[in-house]
Amino acid sequence: MSDQYTYHVGEKFNEDGSPRSYPGVTIICFPDPASSIYRAGEALQAELSALPFAHKFGLLPPSSFHMTVFSLICEPRRTPEEWSSRLPLDAPLSQVDQFFIDTVPLVPAPDNFRMVMTFLGGWGLSFRLSPADEETYTGLRNYRRDLSLATGVRYPDHDAYEFHLTLAYQIIHLNEDERRIYAELRRRRGDELRGEIGVVNTGKPVLTFFEDMTAFVAVEERLALPSRR
Repeated sequence: MSDQYTYHVGEKFNEDGSPRSYPGVTIICFPDPASSIYRAGEALQAELSALPFAHKFGLLPPSSFHMTVFSLICEPRRTPEEWSSRLPLDAPLSQVDQFFIDTVPLVPAPDNFRMVMTFLGGWGLSFRLSPADEETYTGLRNYRRDLSLATGVRYPDHDAYEFHLTLAYQIIHLNEDERRIYAELRRRRGDELRGEIGVVNTGKPVLTFFEDMTAFVAVEERLALPSRR
């Protein structure tokens, strides 16, 4: 792989920015399409698309916008550190899916998390999110702890995980001038959007299944995914 490409190429994306197959299972919150953060995400994607180096990014469809609450598994990353201790490393996806379908609902989920956007960051473009109050901080911590105990999943960054909502992945490295322009965009728009977005109510977390980074579907839709057929 040419060193002009970021580490996402060959993993989640192809060189042309199209998504690669990257099946997995995760627990996420979808933003309301009428919410301030969803509208801000669409506006930011439009600004990014207007830049002369926009081709160096892979934008995600707004329908895929989400905040990951707890990552379960990604099929290509079958290592003890990134897998359930309750499942064999070579378990077929059908077995993996069924285990989480049976287990995750046993863990009571909060009805909502109150989050605030802290800055624009990420390898690409994402809203970095933090709990808006102590109740949300405690609720997230306890829910993630209980999920880890129930599912046997605990990533190395479990305690340091940064919540976020991704808008785009960077596919090709930027040159010096592009990095300067892009850093200024993120700083300026980040400062503006912190006040505009305000508190984000996430709604209840949902167990979802995915084939790639462009769509996250519910239990009843998973069998339509190529990796589950």
